[in-house]
Amino acid sequence: MQKLREMSLFVESEELSDRVWRHVADWDDFSKDTMGRELVNSVDSISTSIAEGRSHMSRHGRMHYLYTARGHLFKAFILLERSARRGLGAGGGLASALERLMPQINDYIAAEERCGE
Repeated sequence: MQKLREMSLFVESEELSDRVWRHVADWDDFSKDTMGRELVNSVDSISTSIAEGRSHMSRHGRMHYLYTARGHLFKAFILLERSARRGLGAGGGLASALERLMPQINDYIAAEERCGE
């Protein structure tokens, strides 16, 4: 578990989860119950999928969860953009934080793919 907590990708995704949580906490009840729940779950799922992938001994299992983490990252982008369009705020740099995660997760996936060659 210690090595996982030393990965910048994992640490940054965990910090982002907390930032999104605080952002959504200020929304009205309807917005929290609809968009907020989806956004928080998708961002939380980035780090949890990375952690789950680390637990798998097989390359196939690791890759599955890394691709899942990347999918949740894409979903979070869409939801954050949608929340801004609906007047729920742009999230004070949350989009740029999500963007910083993309090359990191792509690099991690590429490294894992190379291990299987």
